[in-house]
Amino acid sequence: MIIWILESDSGIKLFYKSFLKTDADSDIVSGFLTAFNHFSMVEFKQSLESIEMGGLRWIYILEPNYNLLFVAADVKSMKTEILMGRLNVIRNAFLEKYDKVWKKRGKTWDGDLSVFVPFVEEIEDYYNQWVQIESISQMADFFDVLGVFQQILISIRNIIDHRMYSKSQNTILNRIQEEYDKITQLKRYKDNPELKNISLSKESWFNIIDINLIKNRKEIIIDYLKKIIRMVIEVLKKEKGKYTCLKYFSEEKIFAYIYNNMKLLKELGLDLFFLDLFLII
Repeated sequence: MIIWILESDSGIKLFYKSFLKTDADSDIVSGFLTAFNHFSMVEFKQSLESIEMGGLRWIYILEPNYNLLFVAADVKSMKTEILMGRLNVIRNAFLEKYDKVWKKRGKTWDGDLSVFVPFVEEIEDYYNQWVQIESISQMADFFDVLGVFQQILISIRNIIDHRMYSKSQNTILNRIQEEYDKITQLKRYKDNPELKNISLSKESWFNIIDINLIKNRKEIIIDYLKKIIRMVIEVLKKEKGKYTCLKYFSEEKIFAYIYNNMKLLKELGLDLFFLDLFLII
């Protein structure tokens, strides 16, 4: 795995760490990554997310509120969901550690770059945990589960953002936040350390893929995610009606996703859950 943390406008390299053998110049690559992302923003009106290039799989996360671009690369056999999850962990850890630096410098990263050097210790700690996870075959299924739930939740957020007027958007997002707060207070979930890394905000939606699997039990997490996604669907049904929701799900290709991934869903034991949730509403 190779990690870059760049100032998104200038391409200045704030942090770099490679766990792969490579002869590439990290400064030259940093400039290329920034230019490539700028090209994507200009030509396609959105940041890159995932590409395959140079024999590696590349994942990008643009953090516009902090003028940062997070990039990770790994071998092509690495699943996109896994690499994205790991990069999200790195992003969250970096922002938590250096938010005060950002604010103290007047919301800029200009200044002494050596302040970011100690972050390598956290990266190495995470990486060592991930290496341990890779040695446990059943954890692969768990990453697949997270990927399925993440994809469905992304599709639902797309429905809210692109198929509704702002008034409906705000009403639904507020209602989802209220219902989510109720779920977090249920006895089964309240103060449960396994669930502390799952969060919701109106701006960034649900964050479910930066979970430390070594320290967490997958059973409680899957149960929690089922509760969350069923709640979201119930809110949509109540606010927009059953038939309108069916139309939204069809237009957003959620039905197609379930059908095309039925084999995976069966292997994960999620086929009946999603069929019941989306087709028998």
